[in-house]
Amino acid sequence: MGLIPVHLPILMYHQVMPKTHPNYHDHISVTPEILDYHITTLKNDGWKIQTLEEYFANPQKKVAILTFDDVCRNFIDYAVPVFEKHNVRANIYPIQNMTYNGEFHNLKNEGIPGLTEEEIIKLDQMGFRIGSHCQSHQNMHMIPLETAKKEMRESKIWLEGLLKKEVKTICYPIGGIDRDIVDYAREVGYKIGISTLKGGLQFLPTDIMTLRRLNIKDHSVGKNFKFLMSPFYGFRRLITRPFRAKYKVSHRHPDALKANS
Repeated sequence: MGLIPVHLPILMYHQVMPKTHPNYHDHISVTPEILDYHITTLKNDGWKIQTLEEYFANPQKKVAILTFDDVCRNFIDYAVPVFEKHNVRANIYPIQNMTYNGEFHNLKNEGIPGLTEEEIIKLDQMGFRIGSHCQSHQNMHMIPLETAKKEMRESKIWLEGLLKKEVKTICYPIGGIDRDIVDYAREVGYKIGISTLKGGLQFLPTDIMTLRRLNIKDHSVGKNFKFLMSPFYGFRRLITRPFRAKYKVSHRHPDALKANS
């Protein structure tokens, strides 16, 4: 592990929709205007916007990465035009069961129709990098370990079969991580993992499977947004991480603890 952390802000978005959308407040949402403001501000401040795959293929200074959890059709309607305007791309994470109208957890389904397979392929062809958000959006630390392994493995197989390419990234639903989940994600072939641990300072390469992110909401504007993007915010979250983190890589999965007891 490097002694000096890298300032690599990874922004964590969820839904993009106008405030007039009847389900705007049912989800963690930003408007297209706020997304446009963020990208414009980043570019004006000299940030290069890349995907996770682009950054780790050729690490550079002052790179920001935009990631979107629970991606549904609203992303096509409201986010894609903003990305097209700025000619940048993001990492996006659809839930497998959403595509098949199956059960998913810890998330209201009102107003967020799932992407079809054809839409996922189209987004990939447009340059958005698609990663696994598992099958049913359950907390990997809280469900049986074998179920968690199946969710990580099967969602990767599904996306790779659909896209005809390697799927390198995983976004752990609800931030549920532990040593056994991360080890299995690496074993099954993921190269990069993103968590819900807060902050923009990353110890690389150690943190590559549990990268921290900045939690973006509709009040993340002005000075608030500038502070999130600063290394000072990252440092504050880094030193408080041992006290705030609900799930840590140092934890074991409950099933692993039982097996070893």
